[in-house]
Amino acid sequence: MARVKDLWFSEVPVKDAAGKTVRDAQGRPVTEKKKTKKHPDNGGSKDAKRWLACWDGTDGKEKTRAFEKKAAAEKYATSMEADALRGIRYADPKLGAITVREYGETKFMPAMLHLRPNSSDTYASHLKNHVYPALGARRIGTITRTDVQSFVTAVSAKLAPSTTETVYAVLRAMMQAAVDDYPQVIAVNPCTRINLPKVTRRVVEPLSAAAVMALHRAISPRYRVAVALGAGLGLREGEAFGLTVPRVDFLRRKIQVLTQAQRGQLGADLKTDASARTIPADDWVLQQITSHMQRYGTGVGEVIITNRVGKVAKRNAFGDSWRNAVSDARTCGKEPAERREDGKCGEKECADPAHCLEKGTRFHDLRHFYASTLIAANLNPKVIQARLGHATIAETMDTYGHLFPESEELGRGAIDAILSSVPVPSEDENGPQEVATNGN
Repeated sequence: MARVKDLWFSEVPVKDAAGKTVRDAQGRPVTEKKKTKKHPDNGGSKDAKRWLACWDGTDGKEKTRAFEKKAAAEKYATSMEADALRGIRYADPKLGAITVREYGETKFMPAMLHLRPNSSDTYASHLKNHVYPALGARRIGTITRTDVQSFVTAVSAKLAPSTTETVYAVLRAMMQAAVDDYPQVIAVNPCTRINLPKVTRRVVEPLSAAAVMALHRAISPRYRVAVALGAGLGLREGEAFGLTVPRVDFLRRKIQVLTQAQRGQLGADLKTDASARTIPADDWVLQQITSHMQRYGTGVGEVIITNRVGKVAKRNAFGDSWRNAVSDARTCGKEPAERREDGKCGEKECADPAHCLEKGTRFHDLRHFYASTLIAANLNPKVIQARLGHATIAETMDTYGHLFPESEELGRGAIDAILSSVPVPSEDENGPQEVATNGN
């Protein structure tokens, strides 16, 4: 039941000279008001709120909130109890006093058990590098929509639109978790109706075969097999790192993708269920795997790609080698010289920008090369979807649809051909004759 308590005065029974409780004509105890320790006369703050609204929450426990005026306390207590009766949850301001950083580190991230390791690392990185520096010291219950919009605007000035969108998505997920918590930490998610920078859809421009081979030459010999797996099988980075010898069928020339490696550990789940697949392998890919194993052996769990100490390769170490390869790769086959806008391709060294790879070329671009090669070979889109491990054909067509041959003229003449194959009865010059019927 909703009620209001006076924090400055308490009702105490009146005692007679004998110390007994004085009662009125109806036998009820007579009381008088007595100043509490919170009263200003007894050392309490004169600015302290006097009236305490009390009600029973949806969990059956008493909830409270202090007000300066009694009428405001009564109104609030009544409305909150009505909400509780309707099943509307209450966000305790005391819980909302936790800082954004503390909530993220102690509540939100430990609950992200469903995320793949790489996704979890991405969440933690965005929180650490972007959310905490801007909002980490703020109480989570004080964050408003305006605060979030200002945060997104500041982040978009430093990061690409797609990255800004990802950082915002992590913040939004954390705020929604605070809403969904029981007991509720905040009443509503402030990440609503936020204006995000426009993300320009990236049109896939596949690497050329010369660029792929240039990367293969430029990268550390230990990681050349990774280039072969990306370009020759369309494997994602984690799938390539997690490939083990038992998943390579040299006799049938097939590769099974069942798990991937993340954080230097084998056996991580794939991106989606559709990512599990069997891929036919060409001789060049199998030769690259064989040569690599002969030179470097295998690591724990018979993993094929290893680092210098024979352990499962990690993204950061491989990333350094990959970026160096992108910088050094020359499609002409010459040794790299410092790239210049007016650079030339010399007899032994090349600084010609036309022979260099674009900065920012990713390992994933090898996967695009693989897909474009299958398209050029006129494979059925559903086959390409299966080879790439896409969950839907829409994902395949949205990504690579522009690479398929123009289809406007395809099928022209098909109707003429099929209809012209049907025998047609001969007609005289006056046209077909009507058949007489009885009664006419």
